[in-house]
Amino acid sequence: MALTTTDFQRLSHELDQGLALPTAWYTDQGIAELERRYIFRRSWQYVGRTEQVAQAGDYFTAQVGDIPVVIVRSAEGIQGLVNVCRHRRHEVMSGAGNRRSLQCPYHAWTYELDGRLRTAPRSERELSFCKEDYPLLRVQVATWGRWIFANPDPDAPPLTEILGELPAILASSGMDLDQLRFWRRDDWVSHANWKILIENFLECYHCPVQHPAFSAVIDVRPDAYRLEAYRWFSSQTGSVRDTISGQAPPYDAQGDVQQAQFHFLWPNFTISVNPGRPNLSLDVWLPDGPTRTRGFSEHYFGPDVPADWAEEMIAFNAQVGDEDDELTSSVQRGIDCGLPDQGRFLANSEHLCIHFQKLVLSAVARSAILCS
Repeated sequence: MALTTTDFQRLSHELDQGLALPTAWYTDQGIAELERRYIFRRSWQYVGRTEQVAQAGDYFTAQVGDIPVVIVRSAEGIQGLVNVCRHRRHEVMSGAGNRRSLQCPYHAWTYELDGRLRTAPRSERELSFCKEDYPLLRVQVATWGRWIFANPDPDAPPLTEILGELPAILASSGMDLDQLRFWRRDDWVSHANWKILIENFLECYHCPVQHPAFSAVIDVRPDAYRLEAYRWFSSQTGSVRDTISGQAPPYDAQGDVQQAQFHFLWPNFTISVNPGRPNLSLDVWLPDGPTRTRGFSEHYFGPDVPADWAEEMIAFNAQVGDEDDELTSSVQRGIDCGLPDQGRFLANSEHLCIHFQKLVLSAVARSAILCS
């Protein structure tokens, strides 16, 4: 799908008026390809935790958009490498573990932990073959505390610039983030475009109707629930209700964490903190074609949080997630029919959705126009 300067200007104006991106942005393979090239190959994305590569030789595999990567600790520190052999482009590593070298299982091309090609069987028979010409390609890596992010774009701005004030805002939750224990990771699939899922995350306008248990704990009234947009992230904050009426509370919300926080970091990383004992969950949202998204959730809890409370919180989050999944699947079906071609946001309650769509439009349209 070709995008012109006129298209960009028109869509940008429509977003300012509260109109949503048109149907094609949620259904068209051409748009999905532009997003792959100009968003997911040019942005910082969460891949894993520093404790997964604590010792020299530790490695794990991950995805950065559609790019398979291997994160490994070499003598120089944490490295990010494209997990594709320079020979026949087989994936070099799988899973996680500890190795002295990285070896492709197809023809045994073997690489040092920093990506340099060590051996290529029978290459000595080739007159013009030079091992130095065929290292594994690199991706940028950076950390935020224990979290590792990777970026395929060598010219991308540093992760700290994208994070901005977010670390300080999250720290204000009252938790010691360094003390949180990793609990587990859950993979998931959703039958909706990745942007539909994030747009749903970015507003609580639907919460009183669709999330009764959530709304029983957190004060979601428009004057009490705060939404704030920054350059590359956005935040939602809400307090615990003084009184809970209408139903039994879904979990015990008493504890050190008195404020709910829900953060989105461009392009596909979200953090959720619920009131109660120290807790945090994060999600990564990866497009899988125009109308499907796959991702994973990681759950963290304070060192003194009992296992039964942790599992209760995970179940609470899963319930909210199931409720959201029904909503986003229905939105995808509605968008698929193409009528109407555009939705209409309410700027007072859904301005974070508008902010997100502007980031999408700017990343895709400007880059596509410049490269055309």
